[in-house]
Parts: sequence; C-alpha cells; structure tokens
Amino acid sequence: MVIWLLVSLGVFACLPDMMSGNYLPKTFWAAATIGLGFALLPPRRPFGFSVTLLGAAWLIYLGWALISLTWAVQTRVGFERWLALLLPTLAYLLARRTRFWESDVFWLSFFLMTSLVAAIGILQYFSPSLPLVHSFPGTAVPRATMGSRNYASMYLMVILPFALVRYLRGRGWKSAIPLVTLILSLLFLLLTKTRGAWVGLLVGLIYLIAAGGYRRIAAYRKKLLFLLIPAVLVFLIALAVGLPAGSEGSFKGKLKFSHALKTILNPRQRLSFWAPCLGITDPLLGAGFGNFPIVATPYLRRAEVKTLNWEVHNDYLQAYVDLGIPGALLFLLIFVLLLRLAWKGRGRGLILAAGASVVGLVVMQFTTFTSEKVSTQIWIAGVAAILNSQYRERPLFRIRLPAWPVLGFNCLIVLWLFLFATAVGYTIRGDREFRREREEIKKVLAYQKIIDNPEQYSPQAREFVRREGVYDRIKVQNRFNWLTGRILPTMFFDANMRHISCHQFAGLAMSLKDYDAAVAFAGEALYLHPNDQTNLRYLAELAFLRNDYRQARRYLERGVNTFGFTPHSPYFCQRLLSLDRYEGRYVEAGSIEDGMNRNRVLKPASPSPKNRETGVSLDHIFDWADCNAANSYDFFLWKVGEEEPEYPTVSGLAESQLDPGERLQPGTTYLWRVRSIGRYGKENGDIWFFRTGSGL
Repeated sequence: MVIWLLVSLGVFACLPDMMSGNYLPKTFWAAATIGLGFALLPPRRPFGFSVTLLGAAWLIYLGWALISLTWAVQTRVGFERWLALLLPTLAYLLARRTRFWESDVFWLSFFLMTSLVAAIGILQYFSPSLPLVHSFPGTAVPRATMGSRNYASMYLMVILPFALVRYLRGRGWKSAIPLVTLILSLLFLLLTKTRGAWVGLLVGLIYLIAAGGYRRIAAYRKKLLFLLIPAVLVFLIALAVGLPAGSEGSFKGKLKFSHALKTILNPRQRLSFWAPCLGITDPLLGAGFGNFPIVATPYLRRAEVKTLNWEVHNDYLQAYVDLGIPGALLFLLIFVLLLRLAWKGRGRGLILAAGASVVGLVVMQFTTFTSEKVSTQIWIAGVAAILNSQYRERPLFRIRLPAWPVLGFNCLIVLWLFLFATAVGYTIRGDREFRREREEIKKVLAYQKIIDNPEQYSPQAREFVRREGVYDRIKVQNRFNWLTGRILPTMFFDANMRHISCHQFAGLAMSLKDYDAAVAFAGEALYLHPNDQTNLRYLAELAFLRNDYRQARRYLERGVNTFGFTPHSPYFCQRLLSLDRYEGRYVEAGSIEDGMNRNRVLKPASPSPKNRETGVSLDHIFDWADCNAANSYDFFLWKVGEEEPEYPTVSGLAESQLDPGERLQPGTTYLWRVRSIGRYGKENGDIWFFRTGSGL
C-alpha cells in the first residue's frame, strides 16, 4: 500500500523553469519509485508467471511497436517512446504485488492527494498569481500539477468513479474524504471546460447504470441526495463567477450542454482536424512508433516543423498513423478486453468503478492523447491490475520457474529502472541548463541589436555595449561549447525536448553569428527530426558561408527530395536553382523551374455563372477554371444577408464544376466562393455573386 501510494505521488512531481517541467520529473519519479517497489517487494512463491488474454494483447502491442522501428525514419525517437511504455507495464506488475485496493488507508490517503490536486487547480483559476500555485509549470490555468488542464481533467475523470463508490460505501468520516474529492474534482472539471472529460464522465455514469449499478445506487438514496446538493451548488457557483478578467471565451456559453454537445459531436470540426492525418502513412505498417510527426512534416503546406510529440488528439487515429491497421486493432483490443473484464465482474463495486473509469478513458481518447500523461498511465495500469486480479480469469498459459531466474530477472528490472531514472535525471539537468542559458543569450542579443543599429541608440548605450558586450559574448560562446560538448551528450532521454532545445539554440547561434555552435545544434536537431526544414536550411547556409558548395548541394538536394518542388516553401528549390545556374547546369535548373510551376496551386478564376450575372437559371451547373496542381475543391454557397459559412457547402470535389442537385430559389441573390486545394497548399478564390431569374 505504501509503495503504490509513493508511486501515485508522482502527480505532484514537477519543476519550474524547464521546457519539460512535468513530463520529465513525473517520468523520473515513476521510474525511481517503481524500481524501489520491485526492490522491496520481490515476487511471491510459487515462482513463475502467467499470461492472460489482456496481458497477451498488451505484449503483442509492445512487440509490434518495437518491430515498427525497423521501418521508422528515426529509430531512436520511437525507441525512447517505447521505453516510456514500459513504465505503466511494470507499474501493472507492481500493483499486482501491492494489492493496494485492499487498503482503506490507501484510498483515504489517495483521495486526500487527489483533492489537493483539484484544489491547486481551483486556486490557480481564481488566484493564478499566488506564489505556490503559480510555481507549477504548464499552459493556461487551471492546470493543477499536470502541465495542462486537459491532462488534469483526464486524470481526475478516471479517478472520480472510485471516489463515488468509496463515498457510497463509506461510513462516517471515511465517506467525507471521497465526498470532498468528488466536489472539488467536479468544480475543477467545470472550470477547465474540458468537454471531452464531461462526455467521458457522462458515458461512464451511463455504464454504471447499465452494468447494474442502479440497484446498488438505489440503496444509497440519502447519500446521493446529500451529494446532489453540493454538486448543484458547485454548478451554480461556476455559472455565477464566470471567467476571470482577460480570459478568452464565454464560460456560461461553454457550460451550455447543447453548445458542448454540438462542439464535441460536430463531424465537420473533428473530421477537418483528423482528415489531414490520413493518406500520409502506409495503412498496414504506419510511420513507425512515435515517427508520425517526422513523416507528416513534409506534407504540411509550408512544411512547418512539428514537435516530436505532436498529437493528432485521437489515440485510436494515433495508433493507426504510427503502427498501421494492426497497431490500431491491437490498441482497440486492449480496451475491449478491459471492458470485457469489467462487465464480467460488474457485481463487485470496485470493478464497477474500474469499468466506469475505463469507459470514460475510452471516450476521452477520441479527443486527446495519453502518451505523455505519466500519472494517468500509472493509474490506468492500477485499474488494469484491479480488473485482472478481482475477476479471476483463467490465464492462457502458466509457467513455473526456479527461484534464481525469477529473482534474477527482478533484479535486472530494478537495475534498469534505476538506470532509466538516472538517465532521465541527467536529461532534467540538461533541460534546466538550456533554459537558464536562454536569459544570458537574450541579453547578448540585445547588445547585438545595438551593434547592428548604432544610430538608433544613445552614446551611453553604445559605450556600455563596447565595455560589457564583448565579455558577455565570449561568455555565451563558452557556454555554447559547454552545452554542445558536455550537456547534450548526457541528455539520454526525451528526444522531443532535446530537438526543441537544439532547434531554438541553432537559431540563437545563427543570430549571434556563432557558426560553430549553430552547426552543432542544427546537426543534432536534424538527426532527431530528419525533416526539420529550418535546421536543414541552416546547415545549407553555413555550408555556403564556408564556400563548401558540394556540401551545400547535398543539403539542398535533400531538401528538394524531402519537400518536393514546393512553391510555398521555395528556399531549397530557389537556392539549388541558383547554384545550378552558377555552375552551368542549365538543364537541371530548368527542370526545377518546371517542377515548381507544375505544383503551383492557382487561385480559382473564370467563374460560371459570371460575377454579377443576373437571370441565372435555377438548375445552373457551377463551373470555374482548372487550378493547375489542385487535386480537390471546396465549394461555398450562401445568400445575401447571411454570413459566409464556416464549413464548405460541398467539399472534396475532384473536378472544377458542380451540379448543385437542388434547384436554386428564384429571384434570389447568391454569393459563392471556391477554394482550390493541392499538396502544396490551398488558395481561396474571390467572392462572386449572381442573381437567379424568376424561374417562369
């Protein structure tokens, strides 16, 4: 019980003034405490192991993810993410050993901890400048201790069913603590406006009722009424307080159920977000575990560099783009098996709560991504342990082993977890050093601005820079050398954070004209993210500065091969074109020009009906000129006096014409617009209008 509670305290692990102020500290805490648990709680006799259907599905999923790295663009990125998946895997085994769910002391302590998480988020919402609550790093408040309000909402959502069951079954003060957890968590979820968590809780409640929970709930009518009163008060308070000054959006509008339901279930909104992720990866194999951001980058309009933890905000789609159809089916099968166990054991209150927790997660995973939500992953591992332990399912196979291989393997797990925690610790150190160095660089960049534009500053400012600037610049150059020579080599984990740091510092080094440091940072960034257009451009420019035209050509040709003859991000094409002309390669230069022209998406023109045309027939077929490299069109049509629709009237047209199918209304003025879409971008046409005839 104590060990699992110690592992659960990872929800508070965070460090300010870091890029990865939540993920890395929580990962470190999980690795260290799970390792401690394996050290203090060795396997029980009889020695051996058994594999259930759920365990087999998870092991096959892990195996497929590992195999996928053989075709991944960047194996190291995927392998690091795969190593992180071992934490919830081992947490599941530790949970089975601790059997934490049998301890009342654990539940009371855990709910106190959860109440504190929710209370911190509520304080952040109402008083975001308080010294303590303000120190928790992350995005917009309320984020509690999780770095993001979506992460915190997911965490509280999967815990609330257990709080409800413990509240109903508890007596006296033992039911007061889960009641406080319920109230504070519900208030936090209302303040965060995380609609995915709202729907997850709603569907989880429906599951509770459908699984027979209504019989148990009916036995606690008085307790439910006692819970309903503060819950309604919390809802009314949330409605009354609204949003603090300066916050975006209307809180009251967000709380309208119809508005929330319309937003969540709007197929156009969700599909427009997910559709660009399809058609990029191999349907059978995927991009390789954790490699979708690398593969997807060249397909973006301007090939913007996406971070290596870029999310498609849908776990099922993420499994598909990373691991193909087999990976997506395995991922789905795991949750189907969890729900199967929950349904079979629904006669017990604890399993009923576990089932509702899994249902809520299944729903919310349609709108978010659980990859770096360490605390939620650990808790779901505990939920899986509850389901697999409380409902005794016959294992697929059971093997008995002598003591020495089992205990030896346990020691290897302990050693690996402590080494992993050490590697994460060194990465945390590197993250902090990079963040600390940014302040010094900003000061030197300010000096550089004065040096580059002396006429805009006073003589005193120029004299100060002359005295102090040189010393600070030399100090920064030495720190660059220290970062590249001593710190980067010891940052063994979190490729995403390392890539972002090197990406940013390569740009800073270029601004300071420290080209040696720029080469080191850009090279590391490009190694971690092979389609990082920005750093590939830096390396090409640096090769030109060294007059190394052969190396510059290699980088430019790599850019053209990766991003194509794109007219929207033409650096590599134009620079290679200039280099070809300089070296007398006119045929190659001409092919580059032709390729860029072929890929240019033109603006829709030559409309039919013509702009301002009157007397248009009611069955007119809309037509416009072909837009060169456009492979589809979106068509917008609306009446005068109406706002232009947010979504197309008809989308994905393969040809540059449209038979509307339904007759237009007579004597009506219409406005219309066409958007041309191609691989290398999209172009919005002008707004045209026409008036239909009488129709007689």
